[in-house]
Amino acid sequence: METLEEFRDEILAQVTSDDKEVLADYLKHFHAHLGKFSESMAGALLNWKRLDSSLKNDERRSYISALVYTRITLQILSMKLLLAGYTVAAGNLFRQVIETLSLALLCSGKHLGTLDRFMEEKYSTQDAIRDVIRYSKQLGLKGNGVRQLGKLQKFYSQYSHPTHLTIAIGISFRTKAAYFGGSFDELKLDAYRKEVKVRVGLANDLPNLIDHLRKNIAEW
Repeated sequence: METLEEFRDEILAQVTSDDKEVLADYLKHFHAHLGKFSESMAGALLNWKRLDSSLKNDERRSYISALVYTRITLQILSMKLLLAGYTVAAGNLFRQVIETLSLALLCSGKHLGTLDRFMEEKYSTQDAIRDVIRYSKQLGLKGNGVRQLGKLQKFYSQYSHPTHLTIAIGISFRTKAAYFGGSFDELKLDAYRKEVKVRVGLANDLPNLIDHLRKNIAEW
């Protein structure tokens, strides 16, 4: 039986340091994917810079720029948390990534009125994915692509509430022991691959989506 002091020291270590062994395990399998992810996110940052520089001190446009930048930083942080072994936190944050992207797209629509309602705090952002699917034609988006956002929202909602998935993530499939802190489980490698793949996939699409936003705004 562990003592109070032993638990205290373990918790203190968790909140004040990184687990380099866990990170090394992820990098062993996914290092090649991270180069593509970083390149795509760098392209997204460059396109955001172009968007931001075209705002002309317009407050309404600045809200969209802020949403895009938030989306970029949250996606990078979600990948970082995943590679540190914090799968639930990474998944919860990734849901925000999807919702923030959807909200930015909606706000770029000239006649939808979403931006004004968001600025007045009268728009429920949890409806953003539903609405971007509903108004995809008005926003010049392909139906298949936006419907995929709906599927992702449904899956990543599992990370936002207590579910069987969030419980399973905290348990080793090999030893059946409970993890404390970040973890890497070789028997969950297929699940990790899917998590990395979806983040890399959305990163690949992001530069073009930001350009699409900029074109929508130019038509105001």
